[in-house]
Amino acid sequence: MPKESVVPGISSPSKTCWRVLYLLTFAMGISFVDRGTLSIALVSIKRELHLDESQLGVLASAFFMTYTVMQLVAGKLLARMNAITLYAGAFFVWSCATAFTGFTHDIHVFGVSISSFYVLFGMRLLLGCGESISYPATAVLITSLFPEGLRGTANSLIDAGSKIGPALGIMLGTTVLLAIGWRGMFLWLGALSLVWLPVWLMSTRSLDVVASPSAFSRSLAYRQIASKGSFWGATVGHIGGNYAWSLFVVWLPYFVEHSGFSGKQLVWMSSMPFWLLTVASVGSGYVSDRLIRSGSLPIRVRKATVCLGSIGCAACLLAAAQVHPVTLRLLLVLGASFCLGLFSSNNWALAQALSGEDAAAKWTSLQNLFANASATLAAWITGVVLSRTASFSAAFFIASTVLLIGAAAYWFGIDDRPVVWEQERTGEVSDACLRDPWSA
Repeated sequence: MPKESVVPGISSPSKTCWRVLYLLTFAMGISFVDRGTLSIALVSIKRELHLDESQLGVLASAFFMTYTVMQLVAGKLLARMNAITLYAGAFFVWSCATAFTGFTHDIHVFGVSISSFYVLFGMRLLLGCGESISYPATAVLITSLFPEGLRGTANSLIDAGSKIGPALGIMLGTTVLLAIGWRGMFLWLGALSLVWLPVWLMSTRSLDVVASPSAFSRSLAYRQIASKGSFWGATVGHIGGNYAWSLFVVWLPYFVEHSGFSGKQLVWMSSMPFWLLTVASVGSGYVSDRLIRSGSLPIRVRKATVCLGSIGCAACLLAAAQVHPVTLRLLLVLGASFCLGLFSSNNWALAQALSGEDAAAKWTSLQNLFANASATLAAWITGVVLSRTASFSAAFFIASTVLLIGAAAYWFGIDDRPVVWEQERTGEVSDACLRDPWSA
């Protein structure tokens, strides 16, 4: 039978493993900058390429089309290929897609004309394909390199990268756009990102065996994962958190602007929730790991943390839906973002604790597919609600409801023990990352 997650007390990851984690965090930040730059450039792209709002909407959704669908493919690839090599290839693809977006123009080949709109659409689809590998591959590497008692910290650092990325994207992307235009912004960001790649390849040379898939991971089918009740508890819970996250990412700058802020105030107020998310995520990830290392059940700790975050976020958004003073409403939204950091710090650590090391890639892929479908719907539903009510109150109420449903699914739908798989698991067991004694 697959081994259950245990909390090691005599060894900890080596410096190489921590270096890999920091590089993964940096890469996650880059991926979120790359996927978010389009929103900064939409006005300039609309003006130069003569597009209408419906075309801009298609471009904005293109990334998520392939990113969501390719989750299942990502899980399959990781069950057959080395996660380190696959991540490097995916990073190269999405960086090139970002850079080549800057060369968007009409193409005429063999008598066939392709407009700039379709070229840009294709680059966004390619970006989604490349970035679809990121979370499943990260799950494989974290479960391979870090013991249960450090996975909250490891996942919270990855989560911090995903939050700092949008914050920096808003702050720096706008500055670069104004300085060199939208084409130069995409080219500069994509080309600069590639500097990460050789550092990654050099830092991971000694870890190839650790990141190689086992026979069990290759044989595990998605239907087996979907047959587990804990999977659906985690997935419905994740849908709730991702709904709120999508509301923040897509609509927060719009909300802040319509609250009366502009210029530098708009930039800082729009990015502030992401910084609070980062602080909450890293802090709660560390605290949850301390609780686990002191003897608490890992899944129960992870479950309680994500439930606390979901309920706190829902409460703040419900309150924000009822109040009218702008300052108070903004403070409640900031409180909601802080609570969402509690959720996001342990969400993937919980999935990894449930699935086990060898099932982590496919479990993450399948869960992420449903969660991203929720995020896509959230962006659309919020737009419809705003167009009909001209207020964020109903949008906040809907997000709160979905969050509370998710919290209930987490608490009541997930067992406190890891999932037991039917197959025997065979594969390499390496202590390459377990060399140093606990320092604390």
